[in-house]
Amino acid sequence: MVDLSKVQACRIIFRLLVVVVAQSTAIYAEECSIAKTNHSCTLTIDRKSPLAPPAIQMYPKQTVTVLVKNPYYFERYFMDYQSGQLTLAPDVASSIIGGLLTPLQKAGEFHVAFLNPQPDTCSATKIAASTPTKPADIANVDSLYRQCFMEFAKSAKEIYLALEPSVAPDSHSQEAAALPSKNKDIDDALKALVPKINDAYAREAQLSASITAAGKLTLPPADQVTVLGLAALSTVADAVAKDLFGFSPRIGDLPPVDKGQMSCDDPKQALTDNKAGDKGCVALYPVPDPQLQNPKMVVRQVTYTLDALNLVQNSQEAIPASSAKKAVASITIVYGDSRWEASAGTFFSTLAVRSFSVAPIIAGGVVTDKQVAENVLHPTIVPFAAANLRISNDLGWTHWRSAFYWTFAVGVNPNTVSADFASGPSLSWRGLMFSALWHYGHDVRLTQGLYKSESLGASFSGAATTENFWRSAFAIGISVRVPSLTGR
Repeated sequence: MVDLSKVQACRIIFRLLVVVVAQSTAIYAEECSIAKTNHSCTLTIDRKSPLAPPAIQMYPKQTVTVLVKNPYYFERYFMDYQSGQLTLAPDVASSIIGGLLTPLQKAGEFHVAFLNPQPDTCSATKIAASTPTKPADIANVDSLYRQCFMEFAKSAKEIYLALEPSVAPDSHSQEAAALPSKNKDIDDALKALVPKINDAYAREAQLSASITAAGKLTLPPADQVTVLGLAALSTVADAVAKDLFGFSPRIGDLPPVDKGQMSCDDPKQALTDNKAGDKGCVALYPVPDPQLQNPKMVVRQVTYTLDALNLVQNSQEAIPASSAKKAVASITIVYGDSRWEASAGTFFSTLAVRSFSVAPIIAGGVVTDKQVAENVLHPTIVPFAAANLRISNDLGWTHWRSAFYWTFAVGVNPNTVSADFASGPSLSWRGLMFSALWHYGHDVRLTQGLYKSESLGASFSGAATTENFWRSAFAIGISVRVPSLTGR
């Protein structure tokens, strides 16, 4: 007896394996081509030189996976939906007819000259020791505190310039240092700023506390003006110190730098382990084709923005606001498929260019006879326009658009000035199509009982009578595609 439960379990496991393999094949696919319609593919955006691609053409029910190459470890990346649009799929008949007709026709607020206080004069300990306790102390601390404010402004500017490469990694400031090429070097530079920020904040906090203590004393009018001036400087410095201090915990919360290297050739590993570090790339969540009731009737165009959230400038503990993200690149994906395309070109047929005439036979300068003569030229060159039915998806042998078609052509035979027809398989490459055609066209033959080389006599004065008739032949065609959907 066969255990049916085991058989059913095996079937379920087999189906799950098929699904997993199919999804893996769909998501972790080859690089997206911008020159042809893609199956599930991977799009790579270089963070250090982000270039937005043109619209990516996808077959329906396929998936795009975006890889961020050379990511900064202090950034998080998002694929944020921007807009989507449905348009009716092109009317095959009208697009083909149209295709046939056309071919045939802060810290900068301190601008005071910097003084040069003695080393360690403006430490938090020294400032605390100089806190005024009586009105007579105001005259002694006025000059010291102003010097300390200048020193704070100078150090704040240096810290801002050191932070600028990581806060604005795409800027090219004249004063700021260049952003290091490796995430480990960036991490070391940021960690070295933390004690400087904390020291500057502690000195400014103590300055504010000492000035507040001075304001509580009973002072003569002249000293009150002095304290008010110091309080005004303290208000400006407080805002700068608070801003600088916000960087310190955010730098401490940055993710650890992974020293390992990972190539962008392995998007599966990137999607599994999304820590940036010094890795070669980070994979974002795949973008699928929107599900619709009638996907064959409409073309879906969806635009996403690859956004970066700077973790040095923004806290990781809050849900990122859209205003905090910076757009790195815009990605437009077009989901749609059209089996019919138009083309126009020329085919070269083995059907002869044939004509008949009455040729005189001359002997001794005298016309002795007239015979029916035949003139034959090869090949027949026929300009044509065609409707092409795509019988395969894009071929994988090239990144350019390439597929097999079956071609139905209508041309004008310049020899007989009549309509000829042709049909056969075609291969497209980029914008060109190469066709092997069965040419059903017009040939010319004699009538009235005449035949080639027939003697008509020297006195014959008429012309050879002919007629057109249908005949088949082999032809080679070269044409230019006119896509009905995407222009590729």
